[in-house]
Amino acid sequence: MIKSITLLGSSSGRNAGDAALIAGIMDSVDRRLGRRVSYEIPTINPRYIRECYDNDTVPVGMMPWHMSVKMLGLPTWRSIMRTDLTLIFDAILFDRSLYNPLFNFLSSLYLMLPRAKRAGKKMAYMNVGAGPVTTPAGQRMLRELSELMDFIAVRDQSSYDILAGLGVKNPNMVTAADSALTCPAHDKKVDELYKAAGVDPSREILAVNVNRYLDTWAGTGRPSMGREAFVNVYREALNKVWREIRAPIVFISTQHHDVEITKAVMDSLNPEIPRGHITNTTCDHYDIKGAAGRVGLLFGMRLHAIILTSSAGAPVCGLRYQPKVEHYLRTLGMEEQVLKFDDFNPDAMAAFILKNWRDRHALRERLKVVIPRQSALADATSLFVEAIDQGRPAADARPAFEAVRGSVSA
Repeated sequence: MIKSITLLGSSSGRNAGDAALIAGIMDSVDRRLGRRVSYEIPTINPRYIRECYDNDTVPVGMMPWHMSVKMLGLPTWRSIMRTDLTLIFDAILFDRSLYNPLFNFLSSLYLMLPRAKRAGKKMAYMNVGAGPVTTPAGQRMLRELSELMDFIAVRDQSSYDILAGLGVKNPNMVTAADSALTCPAHDKKVDELYKAAGVDPSREILAVNVNRYLDTWAGTGRPSMGREAFVNVYREALNKVWREIRAPIVFISTQHHDVEITKAVMDSLNPEIPRGHITNTTCDHYDIKGAAGRVGLLFGMRLHAIILTSSAGAPVCGLRYQPKVEHYLRTLGMEEQVLKFDDFNPDAMAAFILKNWRDRHALRERLKVVIPRQSALADATSLFVEAIDQGRPAADARPAFEAVRGSVSA
């Protein structure tokens, strides 16, 4: 019987999407097992882990005074060895800055998990995004780690293809969906949040989510356009959009790091435009999802801003700052709701947003069909945890999982 689980991923509380993903995983496992499990979560922000979840969470400090360099250190190692199962989640399996433990977790996992596996510990990928991995060392680490897992549940087909392309032979590898889909929304404070942002919540709202990474991860093959050019494109495009629809624009930030660039875009707009800013610096992930679900349309960059909004039933379209944005929208059958940086100019961006604004009612109807299916698929990954909990091989859960996936695909 599983009494405790270690969750390894992005858990600082600074990213509402990652926080929602953690909530989705814990809720799913607790429902499946029919009881509350204790979750140990290595983090640089113990307060958030302790206070901002409805589950039984135990923060594990990983600051330097805990003898830790981010995830790499004694606190994480002791947690892995203390709990009954370790679940790796989120998009941490990439090899940029591979040997920098302050930024990259793949090399840290590679140092710890093989030793834990030899000691008989259970471990799995649950809701991961794999890649990019472009170096021989990163590819080797990811391949070898993947073969250790009791099961692998990736959140999109692209991640599955990356692992398969590396030669991963793990027989318990499946494509699921993002667990943030199942995170509940808190609706009680939504009106209050919009009023505090200076926006009338009764009006139909255009929401915008901006990412400080700009185009640096977009794979354009050219140098980054830089902050000034990025802000200028947003300013001109959103000014054009507002002249057409006259809707207030609310900026929704799901990552603390994005607040500065978001404010720069907001301040650059035509002074006539009614605008507001809702940010996870003052709200938790439940409130952010509640607020996002109220909008008429979100034009977003961050993957989880798009996931939280769409899973709350509100129409979305996205700017492809990373391939994972396109991959997610493709799973919803919404490939046309993606703008690429090759088309990132004021006229194209304005036309793209306006087209999706006109189509927002049809997009909302589509989400009513596809989101429950994707949520069911995300929840089904807990079947593998249930098998381990019952002392059975994870492989025993494969038929039940495939049945769910088949019903989603039908």
